Order: sequence, then structure tokens, then C-alpha cells
Amino acid sequence: MIKSLTVGDFIEKTKDNLKVQVLAGGDGMERTIAIADINRPGLALAGYLDFFAFDRVQVMGLTEINYMKQLEPRLLRERLERVLKYEIPCFIVTRGLTPPAEFMEFADRASVPVLRSLLTTTKVVSKIIVFLDNQFSPETSLHGVLVDVYGVGVVIMGRAGVGKSECALELLERGHRLVADDVVLVRRRGDRFLYGEGSSLLRHHMEIRGVGIFDVKNIFGVGSIRNTKRISLIVELEDWDASKEYDRVGFTEDSYTVLEVKLPKITLPVRPGRNMAIIIEVAALNHRLREMGVDSERLLSEQLNQAIASAEKTPDDFEP
Repeated sequence: MIKSLTVGDFIEKTKDNLKVQVLAGGDGMERTIAIADINRPGLALAGYLDFFAFDRVQVMGLTEINYMKQLEPRLLRERLERVLKYEIPCFIVTRGLTPPAEFMEFADRASVPVLRSLLTTTKVVSKIIVFLDNQFSPETSLHGVLVDVYGVGVVIMGRAGVGKSECALELLERGHRLVADDVVLVRRRGDRFLYGEGSSLLRHHMEIRGVGIFDVKNIFGVGSIRNTKRISLIVELEDWDASKEYDRVGFTEDSYTVLEVKLPKITLPVRPGRNMAIIIEVAALNHRLREMGVDSERLLSEQLNQAIASAEKTPDDFEP
């Protein structure tokens, strides 16, 4: 997770989405953006500065531009002088509008970049929030393999050599898609969702002991890979331990916490003869059912309880 972003970097990274041009304040490209949100400075331009969120990107649309144009030049200069005393990262004018000359003059004097986009205000706001949220979101890494199985992002974890990559390889053979092998870069979006991707150097590559590193896209085709995927399920592979009790009915719910987000986790014991890829497929489909509100274990438990209750209520027909 980065702590801040310069305005210059912001322009470079959003040039394809926002297509901004610099109108004024070109000397302020080293100003920093440190909050993943925006502010509409209408109230500040009207003179109310008590709760001015000056440390955010300031987005100005038709309302703000027309308001400044209607102010008397003396009053406008007074308002701009007060507003631009704050450490504002930058202004973004939407709809291809042109701010008043006084605004450009004060922005140049204070070295506050003024950018312009041809997009509507709504689109500019949504694109900036999504971009900054992605830039400032917490991130970490997991040692494992991330595979898209029937639309479910499954991270296969376990000790080195337990068979994570081999299991993922069989899933690829069965038509599923690889996101990352060995190192999964995880980023949190919002408070509930985790997204994983591979490193830039090893993306779409796998390593199999005895074979080496190979390019999954070139061998299995472009349909066998994904750049990023939301993580929904953790599967941990471990060596079979005869002395350990493993869950056989699914009533026990285990979890794994990553970046303060709790993910469902299942533990699968590995031993010769077990087809782990098929088991992971079933686990992914069962997880999809749960997300749709169908809990097989709970339904079975309710049916068993109903059967027991019915048996207890049935009178004994053989009593005299």
C-alpha cells in the first residue's frame, strides 16, 4: 500500500481513463494526494471554510464554474485567495469547461495544478475514487496458488512440496483458469473484498518440480489465465495424518483472516489415490451454493432433526 501519490504520477496513471490536460499550476506536480476520496469545493468558494476538505482532489463541474463566473471580480479574488491558502493537491475541471481567468491566475501563483477532463462530473468522480481506492488499499502476499474454479477464486495453500502447483495444473487441464502461482499478491477493496493477482515478473507462469518454469498462456491458451480475481475460498493441503480427526460432514466452519477480512477455509488431507482437483471443484461449487443461500449441511441437519422428531412422536402401534 502506498502512502501518497504525486499529482504528476496521478496524471500519468490516469491518462487513459481521465485524459486530463494541465491548464494551470504546472509547477505543483510534486504536490501529494494521500486520501482516496474527492471534494466538491462549492461551499469553500462560497466562503464557508470551517470544514473544508482541502487535502483531497477538488472536482469542479458546471455548478462551481458558473458560480465563479457570476461573482464580482473583487469578491472572486477574495474567495480564491482564502481557498488557495490551503495545501490543496489539485483541481480537476470536468466537461471540458474553462475556469475564469482569475482562478487560473491564483492557481499559477499558488502552484496548485488545475487539470481538465472532457468527461462528465459523475464519470470523473467515480473513476478517481476507484483509482485512488485501488492505489491506497492495504495489500499483502500469500504463499500459494490462486485459481478461478467455476467462478470462485480459490487460493490453494500448504507446505512446500505438498502438491499445490500440481493440483492447480490438473485444474487447468479441466478447463479452469490460473491467476497466480507461488506468490499471490492480495489487495483489499473496501472493507469486505480481497482481490489477488500474480507478480509482474512471474504472471501466468507456473513452476513444477522436475519440469521447471513454463508459460501457462502459451501452453494452455489465453482462456486458461486471468490477471486478477476476487478471493472467496482458502483450501489448505496437508499431509494425511491418521491420528487427526478430519471434518466429514461439513458442520465445522473454519476461517482464514487476510487483511482483516475473514475467508472460509477448508483443510484437505493429501494421500495417494485422492484426486485433489476434483475435490477442490466440489468445494468451489459447494461454496457457490452457500453464497446463493443453499447450505447442504444445514439442510441435511434439519432433515435429520425432523426425522428424529417424527419418530419420537409416532405412537407404538404394538402396545396393548
